[in-house]
Parts: sequence; structure tokens; C-alpha cells
Amino acid sequence: MTQSRQLAAIMFTDIVGYTALMGKDEQKAFELLKKNRAVQRPLIEKFNGRWLKEIGDGVLASFSTVTDAVYCAKEIQETCQMESDLNLRIGIHQGEVVFEGDDVFGDGVNIASRIESLAVGPCVLISKAVRDQIKNNADFQISSLGNYEFKNVEDPMEIFVLSNPGTEASKLELNEFRRKPKRSNRRRVAIISVAVIATLITIFLTKNIFLNAENSTTPKSLAILPFDNLQGDSSLLYLSNGIPENLINRLSSFEDIRVFARSATFNLADSLRSISSLKRLLDTDLILSGQLVKTQGASYINCQLVDASNQNQIWGRKFEMSDNDISLIEDSIVRALMNPLKIVSDVSADDQNKKVAPEAYEHYLKGRYLSYGSTPEESDNALAHFREAIQIEPAYAKAYAAISNEKVIQSLFSTASKNEIVNEARLAIEAAKALDPDLAEIYTSEGALKFYIDWNWQGAVDSYNKALTLDPGNATIYIRYSATLAAVGRYEQALKLADKAVSLDPISISSLHNLGWVNLLANNFEQSADAFGKALELHPNWVWGYIKQAYAYIFLQEYDKALQNAEKAQLLFKDGWGSELLQITLIFIYTKCNQPEKADDVTKRFLKYVSEGSLEDPWDLSYLYYLRGDYQKAIEWEQKVIDEKSLMAYHLNLPLFYDKLFFESPEHQQILKQLVYTN
Repeated sequence: MTQSRQLAAIMFTDIVGYTALMGKDEQKAFELLKKNRAVQRPLIEKFNGRWLKEIGDGVLASFSTVTDAVYCAKEIQETCQMESDLNLRIGIHQGEVVFEGDDVFGDGVNIASRIESLAVGPCVLISKAVRDQIKNNADFQISSLGNYEFKNVEDPMEIFVLSNPGTEASKLELNEFRRKPKRSNRRRVAIISVAVIATLITIFLTKNIFLNAENSTTPKSLAILPFDNLQGDSSLLYLSNGIPENLINRLSSFEDIRVFARSATFNLADSLRSISSLKRLLDTDLILSGQLVKTQGASYINCQLVDASNQNQIWGRKFEMSDNDISLIEDSIVRALMNPLKIVSDVSADDQNKKVAPEAYEHYLKGRYLSYGSTPEESDNALAHFREAIQIEPAYAKAYAAISNEKVIQSLFSTASKNEIVNEARLAIEAAKALDPDLAEIYTSEGALKFYIDWNWQGAVDSYNKALTLDPGNATIYIRYSATLAAVGRYEQALKLADKAVSLDPISISSLHNLGWVNLLANNFEQSADAFGKALELHPNWVWGYIKQAYAYIFLQEYDKALQNAEKAQLLFKDGWGSELLQITLIFIYTKCNQPEKADDVTKRFLKYVSEGSLEDPWDLSYLYYLRGDYQKAIEWEQKVIDEKSLMAYHLNLPLFYDKLFFESPEHQQILKQLVYTN
């Protein structure tokens, strides 16, 4: 799709109090949406604007000139004054943005959104970039609200309010406001600072907008556990993970609460799921748990919210799953949690699950449950559920995105042919983009495909950057992004991203494995061993943890520790997913630790394994020949790695695992020149 970079005025609007109205009177809320469209669309067109899309109850529009954007906002507010029930918040910023089809993204869009979110009631807020271009226009009366710090924006920004007669902001006691000290809050951009609130409160109390003093503090953290399936009912298994996972995704959209990623809590051993353990491991403030119960033909969810500091229950409620629409149950839980979590945001992230048939959503949840499995069969079953969801709901973007992600997982374990992986994954990505281009999962999968399949690391970086723009709190994006950068030698950037992933997801295998791996490639061997060690403390049966910590021990010349790890890995070894690569790594460890007999034993097992099946990836055999000192055969198989577009090709570009003489040889360097991402 063609992209164009332009300077544009971006306008964000949303309806004050819409979420609360949706909870009380759904029909009235839908009627208000229609009225909102009827007011805004013709005015945006009148002032030469471009209606881009609706985001929940919000509208995103762009204008070629700042003047048109502000005139449009002014007239929208004047029109709303004549409507008794339509109150809009509007934010405008001018900046460089990227247009792609009917969508727009970039810092200019993000800043406009954050400016709009500052408003606690109906008004027009603008950036200094906008104000500077209209300050001499007598049609606009503008007042400064002071400087504010925004997330991912380096310097504080001065924000202004349009205070023309007839607007709500015209009632501000601005002289009194100017005498008050101006404060900025780095952690909280969803409300105006305490000084501004003091002057706005008289207006907004009349419209029943209540502010909570705790919102000016750092948001509390929340850990959500998988729900207990107390009776072991197989029909409820997928819900034990599916519902809490979606609660994590939905509650993460609020700036009032910091929610830990799924991987931080879902894979913990039962012994580490106690309140005291979670407090120690995550330093979390709050813990949400639940139980699934079926009695006399009816199913229920019992939920509890606990203060981790004193283990007191703050809130609890029982929800009956009387119908099959799981998304409605999730809606009820989210609404019920708003008060105990002290969430005052008016708008939750648009949840596409509400737009699909309940049967399709059920298949999606079942697929998500299986997609975290550890066998090819579970992966295939996950795909079957995602495909069934699409059969029922052909426009289900999240199901297409899930298919692309699952094919990436299969590619990493070589459980499907490369052509099958590429074809279905790419089709799924393009389908998801066409249906909902704002899903971060699309670009996360796209980044992996560009790197592993296309050998295009810059394209992968671009995709990961877009994914982070859409979902900056997603640890998985940081993990895949940092691994890509480390594989092409950009260690400093990779380490920063790996550290960020751990800050979001401090105790999962995924984040700690990535931290250990990136440090290993960057020759930070002690830090690598420590990261794998921490992961193994939490996940003592993780075979790859022992293998990769052994790598670090080898480069630290602590061979006894490396051999101990190899023996632990041998005890945990199982044929199946990834076992071919696992055997090669054991051969590497025994070879480097000067244990030729053990290396030969694993080599025989590996060759027998290959002879009875098929070689999963030619890199494995190329590296075996390298370890055995047969460099001619190693180069021959390296060329097969290139010719067959091996998913493991990036290993050829990791100098840590080759001796200098071989790595810098003309033959190996000629192989590397055929990899796009080495340029």
C-alpha cells in the first residue's frame, strides 16, 4: 500500500461520558453515536477535512491547514451547545504524519490523541504548533493552560484552550488560573494537572464529571491470574485462560492502571501464585483471581480483587454465564472493576470481540488457549479453531492475526513446510490489515516473517516500530524486535528493548530468555547466565534454559557448570518439537567442554533421528559438519541453507558460535553476502 509523509493538522474528538452511558442505556448510546456522526461529518467536509475513521466513540480527522481544523472544531462545539446530550472533547496538533490508504499514523497522531485526553469535559485543546499559526486570527480567543509532559515526547509541551464565547471553556476563571502554579505529571496524561482542575471543577461538576485525587499519582499495578477450573471441567478449560487474557488486554487500555502481561502470571508454577510470591516477584499492588464453577447446569465466575500489600480482599463478585456470549461476561467484569480499580477514563479501547458472533469468539478463545501449547498437535488444533471462527465470522480481523502468529510459531519449530507457512501467514496478515489495520498483532507477525522468511531486517524493524506505535506496552513486540536487532549485531539497541520487555513482563520465560540471549550475543556472558538462571529458578523444567545458560558458562570457561546443565537438559529431553536443534546444541556443548564421547553419542542419536524422518532444517547439518571439522561439507550445507531459504539462516551470521578462522573465511563470507540483512 502506498505511503505518503505529509505535514497535517490532526483532530481527535470523543464523547464525554460515553462509556458510562453505554453501561446504563445501550440504545441511547448508539443513538448518540449516530448524532455525533451527523454533526461532525458534514462539518469536517465543510472545512476541507478528511474523515479518517471512528475509534469507539471517537473520530479521527485530518486537515491540510491548521486554520481549517480549528474553525471546524469551533463550529462543532457551537453546534454541540445546541444539543442537550452531545458533549465533545477535541484535541488538535500539527505534525508530520504518514498516510497509508485511508489511515494515518505517526507522532503527530499520537500527540493529538494525548492532547484530547487531557480534557476533563467539553472543550477544544490545541498544541503550541497550532496556536502559533492562528494567534493573529481575531476569530479565535485562546488561553494557555501551561506546560505538560507527554509519554514518549522528550520536552514539555504548552497546551492552549479555545475560549471563544459560547464554548464551555469561555467560563474559566483564567486570571485566577494564571496565579496558580502549573504542574506537569509525567505518569498521567489522561487528566489535566491539579492546578487546572481547580479552575475547571465548577464547570464539570454540573455535567456530573467526577475526578479522583489518586489519578495524579503513579498508576497502581495489577496482576491477573488464570482462573481456577475448580471441578476440572474440560468444557471450561479454554475460559480459564481466555477470559483473564482478554481482561488483561482490555484493562491495559486504561492509563489509570498498569497491568502485567499474560506471560508474567500464566506460566508460573502453582507454588508461585500465592499473594506473597506475586508481591515478591512482581512487586504488584493488586491481584485479580477467579474461579470457574458449574452447578445444576449453570456456570459461574467468582472474581476477587486483593490488595497485595496486606492480602485484604478489596472487591469480589459472582457472575453468571447464563448465555453463550462470553464477551458480554467480560464487559460486565470490566465495568464492575472500574470503581475498585479507581479507573476514571471515559473510553476503553475498542474491543472487536463485541462485533463478532458469540460462536466465533468462542472458537477464537479456544484457539488462543491452544496456541500457547508445546506440541504440533496443539498448534494445529489452535489453527483449526481460528479458521472455524473465520468461517462463522468472515470479517474477524483478530482471528486472521492469530493465524499469522501461529504460522510464525510453527515456522520457528519447523513443523510445517516453508511455502505453507509463508502463503497462509501472508494471506492472513493482508486480510487482517484490510479489516482492521490498527491491530498490533498484525505487524508483530509481519516483522517475524520479514526477518525469518524474507531476510529483510529493515522491513522487520519498520513493522515492529508500527506495532509499538499501536501497542507500546506489549512485551512480545519488544522481545521479537530486540532479537532481530541482536541477530544483525545491533546490540546496544537490542539490549534496551530487551530490558524494556523485562520491565513489562519481569518473570516469564519469554522475556528472561530474550534478555539472556541478547546479552549472550553481545558478549555479556555473566549477565546472560544470570538472566537464564533467574528464569530457571521460576521455571525449573525449562530445557532450553539449561542449554542456553550452558552457552554462557562455556564462554566464561566455566565448563563444569556447562556440563551440569547439559546433563539436566538430557534428563528433560524429548523427541518432538524442536528436538533436532536441541540435539545440535548438546553436541556443541559437549564438543566445547572436551567431551568427545558424549558428543559422539548425541551425534549418533541425531543422525538416527534424521534418517528415520526428514531433516527439519539444513542449518542443523551444516553446523554438525562444522563442529566435526569438515568445513567443506559445512559450506556445502550452508549453501543449501541459502538455496532453501532456511528459517535458521540468521544463525550463519552469529560470529559467537564460529571460530574466527572459519567465520572470516572467503567461503563463509560468500555465503553471508547472500543474506540481505547483513548489508
